[in-house]
Amino acid sequence: MTYRKLPFFVFAVLVAGAAFAPSASAADHFLGGGLEFWRTADGLPSSGTFDDIEDDGSSWVLSYQYRPAGLFRFELDLEYFADGFGGSTETAVAPQAFVLVGKGLYGGIGAGLTFSDGLEDEVSDPFFMGRLGFEFSLLGSLKVDLHATYRFDDWDGLEGIDVDTDTYTFGAYLRFKI
Repeated sequence: MTYRKLPFFVFAVLVAGAAFAPSASAADHFLGGGLEFWRTADGLPSSGTFDDIEDDGSSWVLSYQYRPAGLFRFELDLEYFADGFGGSTETAVAPQAFVLVGKGLYGGIGAGLTFSDGLEDEVSDPFFMGRLGFEFSLLGSLKVDLHATYRFDDWDGLEGIDVDTDTYTFGAYLRFKI
């Protein structure tokens, strides 16, 4: 795999985190995971080229949140698509980073990349996301996070295919304080 876009992505996340992070003693760390259900916003053309490519599906997500004191929180996710994503029919993974604002009801923005052997360069162009969600405590430090994410994405990773469709997801995560 070529990871030429990954260093820029990691650098941007680190700069954003350093800019907003207060002292470490006031911070909480949460680890968890969940399930996302996704669908393309516009659907895919009904030609033979797209017969094996799904326009909806599900994925598993591993999630880490850093919560300094205040309303801001920073989230790093690793999404796993067993049946492919973004035009690829091969297994895909998508590291993502979010800056979120709010407690209980929250919103935020994020960015990510998709890596798959089925994509033309084995990596997608960066995509950007908006998220709205609601989080509540279940048992003390166990949190339930229900959210909707809109991903501004191009499905043009396969050679000779140029499809411009965004994706929306509905997710449910469980997180615990570490």
